[in-house]
Amino acid sequence: MEKKYRITVDYTLYDPEGNVIDTTEGRGPFTFVTGEGQVIPGFEREVASVEEGEEKTFTLQPSEAYGERDESLVQTLPREQFAGIELHEGQVLQGTTPEGHKFLVRVVSFDDQSVTIDQNHPLAGVPLTFRVKVLKKEEV
Repeated sequence: MEKKYRITVDYTLYDPEGNVIDTTEGRGPFTFVTGEGQVIPGFEREVASVEEGEEKTFTLQPSEAYGERDESLVQTLPREQFAGIELHEGQVLQGTTPEGHKFLVRVVSFDDQSVTIDQNHPLAGVPLTFRVKVLKKEEV
């Protein structure tokens, strides 16, 4: 059985242009347990290789992060399916499959007749660069 670790990190996430997408700065550190599927696979692999007190900067390709964009997940639906919802571009809505599974969609565009939604993760297809500092790493 592979060892599991509880790892606490400070991190900053950058897009390919160097803009900050997310950071623990001002919020406090982030803790996860390896092998539990709590973080994207590439992040877990890279952070698990860092010792307590060390820093590392690494870039993950989409396949190691939120996957490639899948254009089949972009759909245009009749506006009446969104009756009673005040829409705006970029809005995230929660849907439910007939089997009861919940999913998120982002509103790409809409008019009086139709609504175009995107089920891709907003960071799908994007290489991500992380700067991390491992604050604590303990076997669990």
